[in-house]
Amino acid sequence: MGEGDAASGELERLRERNRSLELVYASIRDLTSTLSVREVLDRLLARVLAHLDSEIGSILLRHPDGRLRIVVARGLPAEILDTTAILPGDGISGMVAESGEPLLVEDVETDPRFQRRNHERYYTHSCLSAPLIHVGETRGVINVNNKRSREPYRRSELQLLEAIAGTASVALANAHQYEEVLDRAQRDALTGLANHGHFWSSLELEFQRAERHGRPLSLVMVDVDHFKAYNDRLGHPAGDDALCTVARILETGSRAHDLVARYGGEEFAVVLPETDATGAHCYAEKMRRAVESACFGPGGAESLTISMGVASSEGGLTSARELVGLADGRLYEAKEGGRNQVCAGSEV
Repeated sequence: MGEGDAASGELERLRERNRSLELVYASIRDLTSTLSVREVLDRLLARVLAHLDSEIGSILLRHPDGRLRIVVARGLPAEILDTTAILPGDGISGMVAESGEPLLVEDVETDPRFQRRNHERYYTHSCLSAPLIHVGETRGVINVNNKRSREPYRRSELQLLEAIAGTASVALANAHQYEEVLDRAQRDALTGLANHGHFWSSLELEFQRAERHGRPLSLVMVDVDHFKAYNDRLGHPAGDDALCTVARILETGSRAHDLVARYGGEEFAVVLPETDATGAHCYAEKMRRAVESACFGPGGAESLTISMGVASSEGGLTSARELVGLADGRLYEAKEGGRNQVCAGSEV
């Protein structure tokens, strides 16, 4: 090789290095400009797939049980997203999570370290995997395969993936911390439920969504019967325990997309999206029976009941405040009518 060829090769390497640095800097700006965990993950995967000219990618995060689970992916079939749970050391992702080192597999079919489950979507045999490490701890793994050019990955591409993953780890940790602080600010300190402010902001959003899409929205207001007398007789610690028990009953009986909140004192509120008046009444009755049959106080020797008011947006209401007013009025009727009952109005 002549001096001209050597110089030309060195120049091309410098240009490639410069391009990689520009991509990393652009990724830093993009990933650190949001404090949403989901947004960081979505942007990370989109950037990596674009920079590495690839069609399939996934990001797995370590869950409390130690397993890696896919949290965002592109190009993978639904059954893989739903069932993947990888232990450290198991397969490519598990090996990267356990070692904390990035990995380029040139041919998954022939590599003796891995037993690949063949799938027609994987038309290239090489793949890249890099750890997401923060403060010395591997939090997850990012995988990429299926280059559009059908060529195997190069060592320089693994280095690029590793550099972007390092940036993403910091952005992801910052977003996690922000969301944890935000979540604590929106939680009632005693019961762990959504607090009064979070209840109102969520209800406003759900009401607008229901109105925009013509979908039902229901609200259940809940009050613990004779709670002051219970508190005075057994003391505030027993009263706090009772409120926490009622909170857990309401939370356990609700769906993932429902919102259970402590409205104030011994009063709770449950927002039920995609639920009509009849469905909300059924839910309220189920919760009433669950509290009635629960054990409270020292040794479980005490009993408590709840009164509930149910309202639905189907009645031509024009605001979230009207919905709360209607449900609260019906709660008052339930208490005036003898307590331990549900008042749902004429919609049911």
